[in-house]
Amino acid sequence: MTQKSWRWKRWLTAPLILIASLVIWIEETLWDGLKWLTAKIALFKWVQRVEALIRRLPPYATIIVFLLPLTILLPFKLLAIYWMSQGHWFASLAVIIAAKVIGTAIEARMFVICKPQLMSIDWFRRLHDWLIQISDRVHAALHALPIYQAIRAKLILIKAACGRYLNRIKQTLQLIRLWYRRNSRR
Repeated sequence: MTQKSWRWKRWLTAPLILIASLVIWIEETLWDGLKWLTAKIALFKWVQRVEALIRRLPPYATIIVFLLPLTILLPFKLLAIYWMSQGHWFASLAVIIAAKVIGTAIEARMFVICKPQLMSIDWFRRLHDWLIQISDRVHAALHALPIYQAIRAKLILIKAACGRYLNRIKQTLQLIRLWYRRNSRR
């Protein structure tokens, strides 16, 4: 490796690790909330009927159903790119984030529903296992880096502080509701 490329690598490593740390932290933080939300949505009778219908599909039809949410959200992502080209950065960023969160929630639920049929397809199972291996290796390499551990420790502190702040807001709202109920009866 030349001296010049070594400098570029050193210069780019820290920001890339910071970005990777943030992405993993956000993913882990949102995952629990998204699992809770999709589980609540799955309690609706019509959702249960649709899920039961999907579970009865043959494996290759399940692939189409599994990929459907990605194709439905594509126009929104294209709209966000168009808005970005027009200089509407905040609107495009909001659409991209919303599409990512909604898409992740739906796709995660779809994978839970479709997994038995998808895993019965040999090439899909091999692809899934290969992607999991790569993901595990990348996460292990990232977790081993001291800079990642330092960033992660800071993010955990931020998450805990946000949790305490949200709890205070909830307690304040409960007190306001209680006060309002008592005073509205008069």
